[in-house]
Parts: sequence; C-alpha cells; structure tokens
Amino acid sequence: MPQSALSLPSRRGAALAAGVCAASILSACDVTIKDGDIKNVSVQTRTSQEWSRHYPLTQGGIVEVVNGNGDIDVVAGPPGAVDITAVLEARAMSEARAKEILSSVKFEESAAPDHIRVATAFTFRGRGPGGLETSYKVSIPADARLEMTGNNGNLKADGLRGHVKAMVVNGGIELTSIRGTIDAAAVNARVSVKMSEVTGPVRLESSNGRISLEIPKTTKATLNARSVNGGITVSGLTTADEASGRRIRTLESQLNGGGPEIDIRVTNGRINITGVESASPSSLPSPSGPPSPPSPPSPPSP
Repeated sequence: MPQSALSLPSRRGAALAAGVCAASILSACDVTIKDGDIKNVSVQTRTSQEWSRHYPLTQGGIVEVVNGNGDIDVVAGPPGAVDITAVLEARAMSEARAKEILSSVKFEESAAPDHIRVATAFTFRGRGPGGLETSYKVSIPADARLEMTGNNGNLKADGLRGHVKAMVVNGGIELTSIRGTIDAAAVNARVSVKMSEVTGPVRLESSNGRISLEIPKTTKATLNARSVNGGITVSGLTTADEASGRRIRTLESQLNGGGPEIDIRVTNGRINITGVESASPSSLPSPSGPPSPPSPPSPPSP
C-alpha cells in the first residue's frame, strides 16, 4: 500500500469528520485525525449584529474610539457631524452560544458638544472575548481631533487635518492624506503614514514593527530618527549623505531649512522615509469642506 493511502479506520474518520463539518451551517471546521481517531474537532457558527450612532460635534472637537479586539477605520466627513457604525461578529460552537457572546458586549458612550467617546466593553465570563471581533467605521469632520486605541486590529484614518493620536497592540496603524499633527505608537505592529502637509509635530514609535513615512519633498521640518535594531532608509529628500546607508541607525537633519519636529523611534524594525511631489493646492480639501462644484455656463446672448 502506498504511504499516502489512508488506512480503513482513517478513511472512516475522514468521512465522519467531513460529515461533522457538512452538518454545520455558516461555520468553520478544524479537524485532526490521528491513528484513525478524530481529534480537535472544532465547529464554529458565526453570528453578527450592527450598532450605529450619530452625534453633533463642535468645530475642533475630540472623537475618541476604543476597540478591544478589531479594526477602527476613520474617514473625513461633513463638518459638525460624527457617524459611528460597529459590526460585531461572534464565533462559537452553537448559534445560541454565539448570540450569548454578542449579548455580553456593551458599548460605553459619552457625548458632549466638544467630545464624543465610544468604547467596546466586554462582560465575558470564562475564557474571554477570543471568539468576538468588533470593527468600527467612523466618519468625523476633517478638523476634528481623533484619538484611537486598539488591540488585535488595524487603526486607519484618511483625509484629516486635526490632531491624530493612535495607539495599538498587535495590529497596525495606517494614516493617509494627513495634514495635522500626529502622535502614533504601536507594539508588535507596523506604522504607515502618508502626509499631504506637515503643519506641526509628528511622533511615530513602534516596538517590533516597521515605520514608513511619506511627506512632500518641500516639507520644512526637523527630522530625528532612530532605529535600535534595524536601519534607516531615506529617499527623495535632501539630508546628510551618510543618511543613505543601510547601516545608519540614527539620523538628525534639517529638511529645507528646518521646521516642526518629526520624531521617529523604532525597536526591532526599519524606518523608511520618502519624499514625494506635493499635491496641487486645488486638489486639497478646503478648510470649510470639499471644493464647490463649477458654476454652470452662462446662457448665450440673444
């Protein structure tokens, strides 16, 4: 008999395992077969529900989102309004247990005219929220100040010009088209930042993860970067010649004469800093919101 062929008990076990998996609707199944015996059979039913809120917010107000297990995705929206939607997904051996897990999740919310805060609270008994994931979709005014705290997920923000603070453990931070100040820190996670304009201090820090920063070539800033166990790569920017080597671990440079401080710190990871061509002013959103549509053409003279 070829070594790849299954013995009769193993074939029976495989058939039984397949039957167990097929009997579960909307489930995931993990099966281990050893010596004809079925081990570690795990059948998981998935159940989800949605939670949403709408809040007014004063100009320059704070929006704070805390997620214990999952992603947070923030985009710039209309002025004066905050919209938050959370999708919860529970996984368990039965639909009843999955629904029980969902019922144990509470949303802590506080709403003041200048400060909105939403946090996921778990009231699990026993093993903890390992079978539960929460993902947030958030729309805030572009000038609002954002604070995100997460675990086991990715924190994203796009198109903001207010202060952004992001803290995550086991996941990642991705900020794009940012025009404000930044304070971002990650543990066991990567940090990726693309800025349309540097208007104030920027601090990026990661332990066990890479940091990449993209800024306009014309940025006036004071750059301080350090990688304890990794290296620093700079492209598209005018810095000291010695900064281009792969072995460089510390860099201090005045970009275009100096300006706001950009402070980057990494332990066990690389730092990549890139200068890019600036976007044209007409393509950037105006402080009062998106650009106005073009005026209709004048009617022809009689």
